[in-house]
Amino acid sequence: MGAPSSVGAPSAGAVASAPTSAPSAVTTPAASAAAAVAPPITTPTPTPATAPTATPAAAPTAGAADSTPRKRVGWVDGTYTGWGRSRHGDIEATVVIENGRIAAAVISRCLTQYSCSWIAHLQPQVAARQSADVDGVSGATQSANAFYYAVVDALTKAK
Repeated sequence: MGAPSSVGAPSAGAVASAPTSAPSAVTTPAASAAAAVAPPITTPTPTPATAPTATPAAAPTAGAADSTPRKRVGWVDGTYTGWGRSRHGDIEATVVIENGRIAAAVISRCLTQYSCSWIAHLQPQVAARQSADVDGVSGATQSANAFYYAVVDALTKAK
């Protein structure tokens, strides 16, 4: 019959290998859940900061101011009027636009129960600031607000 076979015995040319299912460490369900949730830790790579470099501006020439077009602020040249109202009366303001900028703003009609001399100093602020935003005036708040809204109304027409 044949030669007896040895079950589990290595053959003559076979090399014994280690079992592949041996655990390397003991893990608990809590430890494996924490490991699954924790994100990997990464270290940011520092980048060298570079200082901004200034680009030298070209020296202006004598005729450069006349040859370059001006950037428009958004107003059309002309003279515009607007009304502002308050509980003490109404104010009409006239705003003059030249080269797209506010050249002047004046109180053209003062129909308030108080003198507009209390707010007369606000007129040059409109041209200086290129805006209807003017200072408040203690004791003449309503009149100052009416002047502001009159200028806003005039500038709305100038767009």
